[in-house]
Order: sequence, then structure tokens, then C-alpha cells
Amino acid sequence: MGLRLRSILAAGLAGLAAAVLVATPASAHTEVEIEPARAGAANAVVTITAEAENDGAGITSVQVFLPEGIAPADVTLVSGPSGWRMSTDADSYTVSGRALSVGADARHRVRVRQLPTDPIIYFKVLVTYSDDRVDRWIELPSSANPTPENPAPGVRLAGGVSRPPTPPPTSAPATSEPPAVTTAAAPTTTASPAGGGNGLLIGLILAGLAVAGVTAFLLLRRRRPA
Repeated sequence: MGLRLRSILAAGLAGLAAAVLVATPASAHTEVEIEPARAGAANAVVTITAEAENDGAGITSVQVFLPEGIAPADVTLVSGPSGWRMSTDADSYTVSGRALSVGADARHRVRVRQLPTDPIIYFKVLVTYSDDRVDRWIELPSSANPTPENPAPGVRLAGGVSRPPTPPPTSAPATSEPPAVTTAAAPTTTASPAGGGNGLLIGLILAGLAVAGVTAFLLLRRRRPA
């Protein structure tokens, strides 16, 4: 085989391999679509498609954890697999029912009362199969891991505004109560008679002298001749 023929065959094989790689779909995942995809839109319809990835069991439920700004009470089921019903939890809702056929995707639509105003919102999704296998599409992209292995589906909203970072909570300084003011009771004093103890003594002496003087006067008077 000539060198030119070998080069042509090698180029052809390389092109075929490239075509196969491009035509091969990426691994299945969960997708989210919103109409209208506009920040703050009212009564927006969210379509969530959980692609089947289990070759031996069908999907029985899809649990969706809502982004901040959407409460489960603000979500109503529009359509879903036949016979499936919706239930809500504190921060999520679940659509579930009879297992779908093996390989069948689970698609449902919900109506949201109002979308948040973030530029992009993510929906963490758990897909459960009839054999109890659970696919967890819950990882959010970050600077350290921009393409996570199990990404949570996200939707970019037109006109969205990034929220300022929430400052860490500051604890209020401890306030000490002012010390209780204790008022000392004034000692109870009994008022003394005027002149104090010495004045009383002098008064008694004077009274005694007066009595003695009167007695002596009377005795002398009796002794005088008539």
C-alpha cells in the first residue's frame, strides 16, 4: 500500500471518529426551562425534564428543591405523567406516581406565582427509580469546580440583579445592667431633752436644794416663841 493511500485512509478514519464523537449525545441529565425567563415574572411556567438513566427500572418520583425566593406554596402543578400527583415539603415539592416505562423521561410543568430577581436560579433535583436508585442533580458550579459531575440545572433570567453579599451576623455587645444603688437607712435617733443629761442633773439638784430650804424655813419658824 502506497504512502499516499495510507495517508488518505488515516485521514478518513480520523474524520469518522470525530464525526462519531460529535454525534454522540452527552450523558443524560435533568433540564429546566422557564417561560417567560424574566426576573420577577409572575405566573411563570417551569418545565422540568428528568432524563431516564436506568436501564433496569422506571422513574417513580422527581423531587425539586426550589431556589431562594420561591416557596412551595407558590407552586402549582400544571401537567405531568399520567396519574402522578404533587406533594410539598418545607423547601421542595415532589411529583410521583406509578413507575414510568424503562427509558422514559419524566417531564412535568409547574406554575410559579413569581420568579425571584436573581440573574440565574438553580433547581436541585432528585430522581428516584422503582429499584430505589436515586440520581442526585444537586451540585452547584463554583470557581473551584465550574463543571460539577452532577450539576443542578439552572436557568438565566433576563434582567436579573445580583444580590449583595449578606454580611455575617454581628452579635450585639453584652450589656451589663447598672449596679443596684443601695441606700443605707439613716440611723434612728431619739431626741434628748434640752440641756442634755447634765441639764437634767442640775435641775434635780436645784429642786432638792429648794425642798431643803423650805423645810429648814418651816423648822425655824416653829422654834420661834409665840
